Order: sequence, then C-alpha cells, then structure tokens
Amino acid sequence: MKILIVEPELRGHFVSLYVRNIVKSLNKQHQIYFLTSKRINKTKLLNLIVQENKNLKLLYCNELSYGKKKNNFSLFFNQIKNFIYIKNKIIFLNKKFKFDEIFFSNLDHFDKSLCFFKNPFDSLKFSGILVNPRVHQFKNKKIYRFKYFLYKFFINKLFSINYLKKALVNDVLFLKYLDKKKINEKVIYFNEPVIREKKHKIIKNIFVKNSLNILVYGAIRTSKSLEELVELTGILKLKIDINIIVAGKQDNDIKKILHKVNLVKKNVYSNFKIINRFIEPKEESYLFSKSDAVWCVYKNTPLGSSGVFHLSMNYKIPIITNDLGLIGWYNKKYNVGPILRFDEKKYYINSANKIIDLYKNVKKYNFYKSNQSKLLKYANKQKKFDKIINDLF
Repeated sequence: MKILIVEPELRGHFVSLYVRNIVKSLNKQHQIYFLTSKRINKTKLLNLIVQENKNLKLLYCNELSYGKKKNNFSLFFNQIKNFIYIKNKIIFLNKKFKFDEIFFSNLDHFDKSLCFFKNPFDSLKFSGILVNPRVHQFKNKKIYRFKYFLYKFFINKLFSINYLKKALVNDVLFLKYLDKKKINEKVIYFNEPVIREKKHKIIKNIFVKNSLNILVYGAIRTSKSLEELVELTGILKLKIDINIIVAGKQDNDIKKILHKVNLVKKNVYSNFKIINRFIEPKEESYLFSKSDAVWCVYKNTPLGSSGVFHLSMNYKIPIITNDLGLIGWYNKKYNVGPILRFDEKKYYINSANKIIDLYKNVKKYNFYKSNQSKLLKYANKQKKFDKIINDLF
C-alpha cells in the first residue's frame, strides 16, 4: 500500500512524535511518502526518521500561512486557504504516485474547511489525528451557546465525509461527550506515544544549581501563558531561586513577551534562559531529565491534549497546570503538580505560594512525582499507538 503522511508544520510534536512513530510502525510493510516543509532538511530529526525507514520517500510543500489577526473569521479564512493549497498539492502528487490512503498528523489544520467538501482529495481515503475537537468545551454553557452550535455543526459535518476513514483522538473528555453518537464509529482513542532518547548534552549553561528549574517546552505560543509566567516569576524571585527554561521555536506574537527589553522591564531577565529554535530529540531528553518541573498552563485552547504533558509524565516530573480542560481534569484526578489560576490578580500570590511549596516541601514534590506513576499506569492500559496505526492500514 502507498501511504501519504502529511505534516507541513515543524512546530510542536507532530513530526518529532507522531510522524516519527507512524513511520516506525509501518516500516517495511508499506511504501511511505512524507509530505512536509523543506525546513526539515535543516534539522537532525530528518536523519532519525530516514534511518528508521530507509524506503521513505520525501515530498515537499510550503509551510502553512497564518495571518496576524486571531479572530474566528480570520482563522477560518486561513483554514480554507491552507486547505486549498494542500488539497491541490496532494491531487497533483497523486497523479504521479497513485497513493492508496492519506494520513494527517494534525487534522486541526483544516478540520473546519474539510466540512464543505464531500470528496476532498480526489476519492482518496484519509485518516488523521484530531488534536483539539473543542466542541465539548462549549456544551452546557449559556454564554457559548452559539459557539457550541457552530462547533457541533463542524464536527458532525467532518464525520459525515464518506472518505474520512478514522480520526484518532486522545481527549477522554471528547470521548465522554460523544458517548453513543453515530460518529463514534469513526473515532479511535489512542495512547500518546513517547520516544525517549538517550541523554545528550548539547545545550550548555541552561540549568542553575540549587534553583527550581521550570521547563517551558515545544511550540512557544501565547496559549502557553508566558505573559502570566513572567509576572509570576517577578513574585517568585523575591522568595526562592527560580530559573525558567523556554525551549522551542517562538511564534511572532510571543517574541515581545520574551524580548530582553520586556524581561528587563519586569526585572526577571536573569531568571529566563531562552532557546528560540527547533529542539532536536536528543536535546529534548536532556532538557526533561534535568528539569525540576514542567509548565503546562494553557489558555485560549485549554481542552486539547498536550504532547508536553504526556512527555513530562514519562520523565516523572511534576507538571504545573491550570484547572481547565483535559489537562486540568487529569491533574485534578491524579494530582501530578500544582494547579494555578491567573484569572484575577489575587490568584497570582496563591499560585506563587504553590510553586514555593513545590520547591521547599520535599514531601509534596515526591508526592507529585509518585502520582505520575499512577497516571502512566492508566495510560499504559490503553491500546498502543503503533498497534492502532498497524491496524488502520
């Protein structure tokens, strides 16, 4: 079978985690084509993926484009524009290579624009990972009644496409929302895959001894609550030794927050170590193994799953979250780290005290670490990602 894997973005874990696992799972069984950005050639990640499947055929496309405006209309317009580009690219390539199926490592790139096409990819069946379905975020909330209606429409339309084979989801709250709905038949729950490399020290002078080293990792976006973290660090530095490591490629709208001028103004410049680039897998292992805690406080899109959250769990590091969505649900259920709030100024002091307790209270720190094992045990009971991918094809 000829399978086309599509992921134009190198941000986040979609290539380094999902695509890499898919390629390993299907190694030697099928002819795999991988459509991605040429920027991958500048990373060591490509070498790892190719080594794990010598027969992999690389195809190239542009990275997806996004406008500066973040309102719903602009985001939807961007989805349509990106979808049309990828659609035309796939149809063009299909004439030459004759693919049997397509797999998208992130269906969220065009999940809403897909809804308006009964046959999106020239009669090719497709599957993919639906990272953040969102519809369940708005159910039973009067102020979001219109949004719930809209997202419900989109999700129902998406699953009504005959050429959609399966959508992989690891959001247990979304599964609870679906319950016995018909679209359940097209949904597969997957256990977040993790690849642990041997520790490889490339990054120097990033950790500070006798400090609480907190890692912010992945695609560095405003959704990671960096503005709140900067404010919180200003409070914390007066009471404990705190070191924040921000490692990953930054979106343009986050650069002002992490710019030297802003950090100096907030008097926290010396408390931040920033690596603004793609982090190689071996570096990733070093960062997680040396950090004391991981920052997973998400806003704007709180209900989606987080590769960083699951990765932290495998390293048994306390995870700092808020109380929103799936990540908040996991933390309230398993107690894997401090739960913070930033919706009012008064909560900053309370949040700071929880971080201080994490640093000073060894018993509490070990309590969070031990609970990682309980969550990991739960996760390991689920069907393995490679098994799901093999069954899919």
